[in-house]
Amino acid sequence: MVTDESDRTSMRDAGTPLGDRTITVREDKAPTKSAGGGKKFNSTVLGESPAGGDGCRCFFGNLAWETTEETLTSHAATFGMTVVQCEVARQSGGRSKGWALVDFATPEEAQNAIEQMHNSEIQGRSIIVRVERPGAGQKSARVETRPENSSGLQIVVRNLPWTTTSEDLRQVFQQVGNVVNAVAVCHADTGRSKGWGTVLFETREQAQAAIQGFNGVELEHRPMQIKIDRYD
Repeated sequence: MVTDESDRTSMRDAGTPLGDRTITVREDKAPTKSAGGGKKFNSTVLGESPAGGDGCRCFFGNLAWETTEETLTSHAATFGMTVVQCEVARQSGGRSKGWALVDFATPEEAQNAIEQMHNSEIQGRSIIVRVERPGAGQKSARVETRPENSSGLQIVVRNLPWTTTSEDLRQVFQQVGNVVNAVAVCHADTGRSKGWGTVLFETREQAQAAIQGFNGVELEHRPMQIKIDRYD
């Protein structure tokens, strides 16, 4: 369990041996979220809200660094979807943050995009597609299809390199507690990683320590996105 900042620093900087290679885990110096905990998006193309109103804007996550607005627009076209406008979030140096906001003409078209494009592959990565949540104080247009039932013991780790294995996850997160189970989720037909996984700990305190110690930290150059699993 992480007890002070020095523990976190050493944990982030240390290489973790995995067979014949070493995973380097370090803190991403570029900010990936605002002080309030929400995404900060300095849009130069999209307005604060989509022209079509709430429910027309989608969040596309787990993108490859090289994925561009043109890539997303072309990918949507293969599903018969027309993108009104989109923008990939970038750091000050121009490097992609691995996510984008995409506007569709109507909420119905946005919902169709979610149903057809969520977990589809772009440039070797299984992408996340969901309705972009409205601003603070507003309810999300997204409706969950199953009730939440969290034990507080399991975390979901997203934005993983597609080469990450279950054993990789176990070795990284056992630094903060006893890992009961670690799973890198893969496609059943190809065995390729979907870019996310789950890690189950013995206690809730260990799960929270994992979030505090590793959320936003890079694993093979990709900042991990970690939250408590709301459904386990």
